[in-house]
Amino acid sequence: MFKVEQYSSIFSIYIYLLLILPVVVFALFEKKSKVLNICISVVVIILLLGPLSLQMWEFVVYLMYELVIIYFFLLFRRNCRSELVYYIVFALSLIPIIIIKYYGKSDYSTYLGFTGVSYISFKIWEILFEIHDGHVKKLNLLDVIGFVTFAPTFSSGPIDRYPSYILEMDKKLERRVYIYEYLVPGIKKILIGMLYKFTIAFFISTYVMNRYEGFSIKSAVAYMYSYTLYLFFDFAGYSMMATGTSYLMGVKLIDNFNKPFLSRNMKEFWERWHISLSRWFGDFVYSRFVLNNVRNGLFKEQKTAARWASVFTMLVMGIWHGLYIHYILYGLYHGVLLVLTDVWIKSKIFRRVKKMKYYDYGSRFFCFHLIAFGMLIFSGFWIGV
Repeated sequence: MFKVEQYSSIFSIYIYLLLILPVVVFALFEKKSKVLNICISVVVIILLLGPLSLQMWEFVVYLMYELVIIYFFLLFRRNCRSELVYYIVFALSLIPIIIIKYYGKSDYSTYLGFTGVSYISFKIWEILFEIHDGHVKKLNLLDVIGFVTFAPTFSSGPIDRYPSYILEMDKKLERRVYIYEYLVPGIKKILIGMLYKFTIAFFISTYVMNRYEGFSIKSAVAYMYSYTLYLFFDFAGYSMMATGTSYLMGVKLIDNFNKPFLSRNMKEFWERWHISLSRWFGDFVYSRFVLNNVRNGLFKEQKTAARWASVFTMLVMGIWHGLYIHYILYGLYHGVLLVLTDVWIKSKIFRRVKKMKYYDYGSRFFCFHLIAFGMLIFSGFWIGV
């Protein structure tokens, strides 16, 4: 069965650029078409999942199921603000991803789930949150389908937000604005992304990582550094190509990475690494954990609630990657580091040493090693995954 994975090769990028060429032509004539964007997304999904494949049928059923939930909740919310119904609706929306994650280690994993299900789920849940919070009071079916299936970010993000997507899609672009603010930056991002993924990441994987298979201290240390760099260049390259393609289609997305290895502490790291994911968890998991548990009296101080929220949020993020011990430990590791970071930056010692001449260099060096050790945990190298 013929399939073309997104951004997995120069050939796949060539195919996708050919597909979006009509959008570019439309934009140069100062026109936009939501229908055309959806048609391109449909073709991309067919190429990615395979026509009439099991994954394709699961995607269609999943999309219809979630759309029913979204529109039911939208209609219900107009007349009633029951929190119980909100929790039931959200739980129903979670069922597919829970089943997929739970059976991820079983013999059924081959038959469950489809490429992009996690990132589509984030978009679905965000719409439910926006309806609950009163930020979205009406939904255009074409907009919802376009947002959920948006081709450049379908398989692995970055995670866009529904309101910003609609603003970008509805924005009329003059030819000059499109060329200099969308087309040229988009091409630049795609080229840099290709350099990152197909040159640097490929070199690290082929000539460094693959040399260290057996477990030993030397292998673990070498793998820790090489895997950390590989993961950045591979994923940042992918994200840049996705963002660049999105620019060409007239939709600006945030950059998913911002020099994360220059972070001075772990809080800053999560403001620079996989930014769309960390912001999503910050807005919809961390903030709600703090607010709800301060309101219900579980925590008397917001500081305590915030620190527990950091651990809980990172644990959820770890589990989101999969129900494997290394992902769970990775989440707990970063949750604890975020708590220690909060304690550190609020201490008197920090206020004194941060003004020292070499503090920036030392903190960046130390933080990088904390990051790298976390990546070693994440990789599962130490348990032979």
